[in-house]
Amino acid sequence: MSATGQKQQMFGRPDPFCLFAVLPMLIIAGLVFWGGIVILGVVLILLTALIVAVDSWINRPSGTPAPRYREGYRAAR
Repeated sequence: MSATGQKQQMFGRPDPFCLFAVLPMLIIAGLVFWGGIVILGVVLILLTALIVAVDSWINRPSGTPAPRYREGYRAAR
């Protein structure tokens, strides 16, 4: 736990580009199930779940709050 009392979230929002890897794998898993190779289909579904979990873990928000600036502050030119 941080000094401010905020707890860092375990997972964040998954990246939408993660779907480029996940959706084709799920389609292939469905085709593999339909073809009768159930074990390979289960492995593909587990891999897609792992990809989404790792992606959302990497994209979790940081536990530190954003810095607050004074309203009258001007950047040096």
